[in-house]
Amino acid sequence: MSNQRENRIEDFAFEFIHSYYATRTGAKKILVDKAERTKEGYLADGLFSLQNPDKSIFIASLSTGNSSTIVRLLTAYKKRGISKMRYLTAALLLALTFYTGVQVAKLSLLYAAPAAAAAVFVLHGYLERRGLKKKLGKLLDQMKKTPADEQWLGMSVSSLTFRGNVLAKHLLDLCERRGIGVITVGKRAKVVQLQEPKTQTCRRGDFLAQYEGEIRIRKTLLGDSYLRVA
Repeated sequence: MSNQRENRIEDFAFEFIHSYYATRTGAKKILVDKAERTKEGYLADGLFSLQNPDKSIFIASLSTGNSSTIVRLLTAYKKRGISKMRYLTAALLLALTFYTGVQVAKLSLLYAAPAAAAAVFVLHGYLERRGLKKKLGKLLDQMKKTPADEQWLGMSVSSLTFRGNVLAKHLLDLCERRGIGVITVGKRAKVVQLQEPKTQTCRRGDFLAQYEGEIRIRKTLLGDSYLRVA
């Protein structure tokens, strides 16, 4: 039986996204390129280019570079939640407060110790969850550096990881707000689309102009019409 290590998202995502746009747009010519760099040096793991009916260029980018880090965060949270350090922090504060209260002979410290420990326990958990959410946000920020009409995040992870996982739900919420499509592949080698991308608007020209392979892709995609314009 195949295992998750054998099913890398890179082996499935290109075919899936190509088929997605072929079905949605009816385009007969969709270029698929791997490891395309922007003119600022940032890497898009995949780039899909096609011509719209109005003759404009449409591109979609695929990001898988940070997916292993994202998957580790989601999987760890699914299995263990936040770390057990909050128990140790609360216990140490409780012990310290009791010790101090006994040393200075103040009953108020002894009475306050349990409440203080509980407050630290809750605060520790809140700050740790907040830190995890910030990490996910920063990882998704990297996708802004490889702009496209539509962006996809691909991950090698079982869709079960997203069930009942608050951190995974937060990831999908972040992707939805940023218009990022999400696909996964798990043990059964089946691509699951968890979220569709939203089309972004390029303020100047088109997004392809921001990539090093712009001229090559335009020539291949447009053929004689590009040569006539050039």
